[in-house]
Parts: sequence; structure tokens; C-alpha cells
Amino acid sequence: MSKQPSRPLPRRSSAKAGPVANKDDLDLRPPEEIRAGRIRRFVFLGAIAAAVLGLGIYFAARPIGGAIKSWQSRRLAGEAFGLIDQNKLNEAAAKARDAYVLRFTEPESWRAVARVASRTSQWAAALEWWKKVEDAHRLTAEDRRDYIASAVASGEITLAAKQVEALLAQRGGPMPLDIVWAGQVAARQSNPQMALDYAQRVLADKRAKPTEILSAATLILSVTSPYSQPYASAWKQIEDVARDRSNPGSLDALVVLAREDGVPPMSPPGDNPSLSLEGSPAQSPTPTIEGAASAEATAAKAAVSGGAAIVPTEATAPALGSPPGSTPDTLLAQKPTLTLQATPPPVSTGRTMSLAEVANALENHPNARPFHKLLALEVRARQDPILTDQYVNDAVERFGNAARLAKLYQPTAESADETLIALAAWLNRIGRPARTMEVLPQEVASQRQDFFLQHLNALAALQRWNEIKDLLVSERFPIEPLLQHMYLAVAQKQLGSAAGATNEWQRALEVAKTPEKLLTLAQYAEQNSVNDVADAAYSAAIKIASKNRGAYDGRLRLALAAGHTAEAQTIAADIAQIWPDDAARNQDAYLRLLLGASDGAAEAAERESDVLVKKQPLNWLVRATLGLARLRLGKYEEALAAIREPRVTGGEPPGALAVRAAILAANGYGDGARNDARLTAAKPLLPEERALIVPLLQ
Repeated sequence: MSKQPSRPLPRRSSAKAGPVANKDDLDLRPPEEIRAGRIRRFVFLGAIAAAVLGLGIYFAARPIGGAIKSWQSRRLAGEAFGLIDQNKLNEAAAKARDAYVLRFTEPESWRAVARVASRTSQWAAALEWWKKVEDAHRLTAEDRRDYIASAVASGEITLAAKQVEALLAQRGGPMPLDIVWAGQVAARQSNPQMALDYAQRVLADKRAKPTEILSAATLILSVTSPYSQPYASAWKQIEDVARDRSNPGSLDALVVLAREDGVPPMSPPGDNPSLSLEGSPAQSPTPTIEGAASAEATAAKAAVSGGAAIVPTEATAPALGSPPGSTPDTLLAQKPTLTLQATPPPVSTGRTMSLAEVANALENHPNARPFHKLLALEVRARQDPILTDQYVNDAVERFGNAARLAKLYQPTAESADETLIALAAWLNRIGRPARTMEVLPQEVASQRQDFFLQHLNALAALQRWNEIKDLLVSERFPIEPLLQHMYLAVAQKQLGSAAGATNEWQRALEVAKTPEKLLTLAQYAEQNSVNDVADAAYSAAIKIASKNRGAYDGRLRLALAAGHTAEAQTIAADIAQIWPDDAARNQDAYLRLLLGASDGAAEAAERESDVLVKKQPLNWLVRATLGLARLRLGKYEEALAAIREPRVTGGEPPGALAVRAAILAANGYGDGARNDARLTAAKPLLPEERALIVPLLQ
């Protein structure tokens, strides 16, 4: 029997046998299978991680991308602000536009766009952007100043007043520039005394810069009489600034002194415009109270004043006619339509800088531009009209040739265009349209719209209306359709075609599709006394933009100018409902009193105006409302107290003086009442206002 090999017996585990082997060590799978399992686990866990990461990226991508875009938008906006400070407005506009396109919800991009619009005088657009910035609570002090400029230029005085209040209440107190703006807004609220006080605060402030001193002094000239001491002091301030070439405001001061409407201080006339209430009242019958001054009787002054030209003399842009106060630095200083007349015998008592000195300083000022040098020639021509043709020849030879040479060697030279347009506007303004045709012939005028407008002005002054009509009908020249129809309407009227003029005004209404264009049309129609078209344009603007204050003010101005008190009151009530500010409520109440409000309405008006007088003690309009309300209620002595405190400076609304005259008469001050009536009689008054002073003029 064969012997079987013996098998080793398995060892029994025991506590002394050592640790148990790892499970993986006992895995009898092939190494390839083990490695594949590990790869599968790695892929599975990687897929889970990728899914989680993908979800995170999905939900975080938009916020992160938005944050990046916001940062880039803010960076571009910051660059735009820097370019604005360097007066590189075209580049700044491009940066601001890029900032807005990149992130249209970024408030800094709104600020940049608004700032560019303000600095380029696009007032309506700027105002809308500043409203957005205000809603985002991002307005800085500088933003508020630009906001005020846009609001004032757009006729939104209530918005401007709100920003002024914010500037005056800022920590550390207001800056002199802020006080200048407060004075400008007060002047537009028909509050000359408050405007005067603000301006005098600026002049007394040692922090005031030269340009701010000039603005304050110019403001005083606009709200006071040439016979007053404040006027004389302000004039002296302007002369001091003008003499100092190193002063940044010297050139602007020289322009103020050179303007034909720059009236120097004068000796008081026989009748003192500042009427005293002192003395014993004389017995005088109480006048019948059938009307009172309109709270905005002077609003008609805000209409764009027209001349003989088909387009505004200073027009250099498609938008015709600057809205009241469109120049922020000197909002009350408007360029007049100048004529060359012999200077009247001097009656001033305060001029220390002669016109010859002003002309020399303008001509030789290191920063003088063509406009200033032409103004110097104009001053010389006013002093010596016999030499006017010589001065004109000198101007054409000097500036016309320089512009032509510059255009010849550098066709895109902006300085040449500026010189040429300044010369053409100057020639039209002083009544030399034939010379305008020489410097701006048709082939040159066809290059740019502002050239073409001055060319049209010259043709209008020469009464060549057929040529104007042919040029506009040909449609071969750079002019917007709206302007084309507006000017054609004027040309048709001059040619005796009433139907043609009506058709063109209608076409202009049809092509004016935006509030801005409608306001342009309305102002131009108002300038040309086509008030039905103006009212239609204002009404159309309101339909498109229901809160367009400028359009409402335009309609109110037309109603007041036409003497339609009831219509004016209805419009004022609409304004007060949409903009329940002090001025709107006061005007509504005032016009209601004009129309014979009931005792209950008069008592309500008295209560509200009494509150306003305490808030605005120097505002003649609210005092006139309070005085008229008390007068209607038979409270004659209380009515006298309402109008007694403010002193008359010569800049008061004529209607307020009419109310004052009636109150003086009711209290027995017959001489003062008749004097006020005489001062007011020649001024624009509503029928109800004039009824107040008629008994005093007999």
C-alpha cells in the first residue's frame, strides 16, 4: 500500500498568534479588477463634485458677472468724471455711454450721463437722469448743483428749490456757490428781497471765489433798481473784478459792463420808487375789491423774446431759443438783441470804468475769444456810430479772413468754425445782414446747421422771404424737419400766405414727437405770437409726459398773457394738484381770490398764506396773497400789516404792487396808493388786477 504524502494541518488561531490580516489583504480578486473598482469610485465621486461645482457656478455666475460689470461700469464712470474735469466733453460722453451700456442699472453710470448732459446744456435729458440718481440716493453736493441748473433751465423751480434746501442744510454749512444758487432760485420764485439777501451774503463771505462774487453781483443788478444803493455797490464789485486781469471772472465782468442793457447806477428820480408808509393816513374812500395781482404776473417775461430774425440771433444748435435761465453761471444775465445807437447823455453816478476802458480791456484780455473782441468793436461803435462801417470792415477783414484761411489749411478746425459763427451772429445782431451773406455764402452755409441758421437770419433781415422759402423747400441743406416747417411757417406768413403758414405750423406739430421738440416748437410759436399753436404744442407735450412742468408753465403763461384769468386758475389748480409745493398752492389760491372767492375760500387762503409768510417773510407773492385775502374779508388793518414789512426794490411783480395800492387806499394812504398805481399802470396786468388801480388813476 502506497504511502500518501502528509498535508500540513491548519494552524489554530490563538490570542498569541498576532493581529488579524487586513480584509484587503484577503481580497482574492485579480489586481486589474481592484484597480478598475477604484477608478469607478473616483469617477463617481468626481461626477458628484463636478455636479456640485456646476450648480454653484450656475447660481453664482450671474451675481459674480454682475459684480464685475458693475465694477467696470463704475471705473468707466470715474474716467468720465475725470474727462469732464478736463473739459474733454466728447470723450467723457463716450465713457459715460460705455458705462451705461455695460451696466445700465449702475447708479454711477447714471451720474456720469447726467453730468455730461448738464455740462453740454442738454437740460431736459439731464433733469431726467438726475431724478434717477436722486431716487437711488446717490446725489453729491456737486450733483445737486448740476441738478439745480438743469431744473432751473427746464422751468422746474420746485425741484431746484428742493435741492437748494438740501445744499443749505448740509453739514458744515453751505458753500458760497450754494448760496448763489439759492439766490437764483429765489429770484425765479419772484422773491427779489430774498435773492438780494442771499447775494449780499455771498459778497460778505471771505470764502467766495471771484466767479461767485461776480454771479452774486450780477444777481443783485437783476433784482434791484439802478437807483438803489445795493445796485451801486454791486456795480462797483463788478468793475473791481473787471479791472483785475488775473481774476478768473474778469472776462465775464467785462461782458456785463459792455452789454447794452448794462445800466450803471443812477441818481434817484423825483418820484421815489420805494414808497413810505409813514405819516398820517388821509381820508380816502375804500375802493371796490374786484380783483388782485396775479401771483405770477411776471411769468410772461419768461417767454422767449423775439426779434426780427427768422431764427434767434444767437442760435447755434437745433434747439431754438434758450429756456429762461439756461446759463448756470449767470442765470439772470441774458444776451440782448443789440442795436447800434448813439450813447445817451450820461446820467450815471456810479460808473468808474468808461466804455472805452471796457472795450480796450475786452480786446486785450489774454483769454478773449472772437466773441469778446467783436463785442469790444460793438462798444466802440455804440460810442461813435459814424465809424460803425469802419469797425464792421475791420471785423470782416480780421475775423473773416482768419476763419477762411484756417478752413483752407485745416478744414476740420473748430476754432475757425467758432470764429466764423461768432462773426456772422455779430453782423446779424448789429444790423449788417449783407455782410453776413459775404462771410457765409450759400456754399459755406450748407456745411453746418448753425451756419445755415445765420444765413437764414441774414436773408430774413433783408426781407428776401422768397429765397428763404425756396431754400427750405429744396431740402438740400442741413436742417431738421421740425425747424424747416417752423421757419417755413414764418416765411409763408411774411409772404402773405396765411393758409400756407397754418399748414406749416400743423406739419411742425406732426413731426414734433418728443416733449423736447414740442417745447421747442411751443417756445418758437410763442415768440412769433402764434399762441394757439404754442398752446397746442404745450398740451401735446403734457399728453406725452404728464408731469412736464415746463409745458404747464407755458400754458399758464399764455393764459395770463391773454388775460384769461379763469383759464389760468384752472391750469394753476392742475399744477398745484401734481406739484403741491408752496408756490403752486399760493398761485392757485391767489388766482381764486382774483376771481372772487367766497368768504370760506378766502379764509382758507388767509390761513395757508399766513403760514407761507412765516416761512418766506420776504416773498412778495405770498404776502400779496395774504393781503388780498384779508382785504376781501374786510380786515383792512391786518391786510396792511401783511404788505408793510418788505421794502420795495423795483423788482416786485406788478400785480403785487397793485394789491399793495388797493390795501394802502383801503387804509387811507391815498398818496402812496396813487403813487403805486402810477408805477404799476404801464405794466402788464390781468383785467381784475387793473380794476384794482383804475379808481386810483382818476
